[in-house]
Amino acid sequence: MKTFFNQRTVLIFLLFFSLSLGVSMAQTDDAVIVDTDFPNSGGLIASLPVNITLIEAKTSATLGETLKQALVKNPDVKNIHLFAPSADASINLGGQSYTVEAIGEQLDPSDFSANMGVTIFVYSCSLAKNAAGISLLENISSQTGFNVASCASCNDLNEEFNFDYSVRPLTITSNLFE
Repeated sequence: MKTFFNQRTVLIFLLFFSLSLGVSMAQTDDAVIVDTDFPNSGGLIASLPVNITLIEAKTSATLGETLKQALVKNPDVKNIHLFAPSADASINLGGQSYTVEAIGEQLDPSDFSANMGVTIFVYSCSLAKNAAGISLLENISSQTGFNVASCASCNDLNEEFNFDYSVRPLTITSNLFE
């Protein structure tokens, strides 16, 4: 019986296949944090790309712990997408409300000093529209060293969502799903 493939051909095919599989399964530079109280969180999670690092906010974890978890799960992360309910001057995550004062008390800049070049994209239509919300976003930025972005032009999260506000200039202004 004749063999159509020799050992070298099979070895090259297996090497190519494993390399292709490794590249396709590699993590992206994005991490997603979703609070269970965020509207349609189940649908949001189901629509995420397979290779995205996902952290579901737990009631026992603080914002700082959740951000650190995203950095540990994906050391190459450059973009953290935060889906949490918000008001004009607060973000609710894991059953806790974070205001400017709470952020100052709970985030320690030394915990994030090794992770430069990260941007937190806050999916909110209210924070970037008023001075108190902007102060909160700026405080998150100063306590983490990360750039923080949100949307000032949307009225509802179901409409077109662009990050038209950021503490520092952005290179990307579109959302995770574009």
